[in-house]
Amino acid sequence: MDLRRMYYFNATVKYQSFSRAAKSLHISQPSLSNAIKTLELEINAPLIERTTKQFQLTELGQQFYERSKSLLAQFEVMDTELKELAKGEQLEIRLGMIESANHWFSQVIIAYQKQYPQNQITLIDTLYNQTVRQALLGLNVHGVITNQHIVDQEIKSELLYTEPYVVLTKKDHPLATKEKITLVDFAEESLIIGMPEFQTSAQILKAFEQENITPHIQYKIERFEMIKVLVEEGLGIALLPQQYVNHHLSESLISRQVHSDFLSRSVYLSTMKDRTFPESIRKLFELIKSMH
Repeated sequence: MDLRRMYYFNATVKYQSFSRAAKSLHISQPSLSNAIKTLELEINAPLIERTTKQFQLTELGQQFYERSKSLLAQFEVMDTELKELAKGEQLEIRLGMIESANHWFSQVIIAYQKQYPQNQITLIDTLYNQTVRQALLGLNVHGVITNQHIVDQEIKSELLYTEPYVVLTKKDHPLATKEKITLVDFAEESLIIGMPEFQTSAQILKAFEQENITPHIQYKIERFEMIKVLVEEGLGIALLPQQYVNHHLSESLISRQVHSDFLSRSVYLSTMKDRTFPESIRKLFELIKSMH
């Protein structure tokens, strides 16, 4: 069976249209139609219903699509792995990265580049659960450092560390000198938080919910760095991961522990379970797991 025709068939199903699929494949629509017809002749059965105006697969076509989709995905992984292994130690290594891991990961890069100076490292923001999964299975990244524990039969999540959230305030704020800070202290404060769809924000809000406290959220900000700026300007206080605020704080800011049984998070290294990596990529993963 011709792999190219299988690929054309999958594209046609994906776009639910011969014309749109042909455009995405950069071939003519008649060429695509002929390839599908040839495939059906090989199987000796129709794959696509041609008696209705709406695009529809036959029962056999649906089964063929599910199986061929899996085969094409395996072929793509194999093709990528072989090309990477052939390149040896001159690779572009692509990693998804949460913002709070930037400082300690920079130390990983320093150690790694001493051993593999020819390899290029590309870091990509990967913030949502589904985005992480798609990036890994789509072979857009080799691994992801994430605060999301992904339970998936195709993805492996290895715990790197667990850390608390700490409160970030100006040094002249009352919480800066309070003997013991709890979430109750946040009820009357202007809280600066990340976007609601981020895992970090969801964990923080869940902690407030578990302690039956309603926070006063004044600002929702996408980047931790901007949150730090607003705190420094006296516009509110923030809860941020300890690893992030441990470094490069201005003289006007201070971080303090918050006493809560619910205010912590775990960070993971996520990779595809069955993907084979060159030695230089495996070495990077080893450094990540040992240097966090």
